[in-house]
Amino acid sequence: MGRTAKIITVKEPVAALRQLHKQSAPHLQPRIQMLLLIKTAKAYSKQALADALGVNHNTTQSWKKAYEGGGIELLLTDKRGGNKQSLITPKAHRQLKERLSNPKTGFRSFIEIQHWLETEFNISAHYQTVHKYVQRNFGAKLKVSRKSHVHKSTADEAVFKKPV
Repeated sequence: MGRTAKIITVKEPVAALRQLHKQSAPHLQPRIQMLLLIKTAKAYSKQALADALGVNHNTTQSWKKAYEGGGIELLLTDKRGGNKQSLITPKAHRQLKERLSNPKTGFRSFIEIQHWLETEFNISAHYQTVHKYVQRNFGAKLKVSRKSHVHKSTADEAVFKKPV
């Protein structure tokens, strides 16, 4: 009592699909490859397509439904995210940059930055969020360096280092 594969008709010619395959982004290429397999009659069933493309059979089924519902335009739409607004406001960003660049008022840890954001700007962010934000935007690593007095005189240091 096996089911027969739902056959869809691919409207685009093979040459156009191959050209589109070359020009499209890498994450969209398996979708076009699926259409090529269907067009050249090498695979029809969702399992055969999944095996040929190296994806889950449910993925090929959803791709087939997308193509059937809206053609190649719907199949190739990119529904990935990336439009999420940052938790840290531009004002907080500026003040954080100032604090990180100032050796006298800097931070010793990411937890300290997290608490500072909470108290100063009422921004409740997870540790990982703060860590990645500071690393991505400022390249900061907040490593503990050798102890040096914050009020030491650079003029006295220059005199001390002068050869006799």
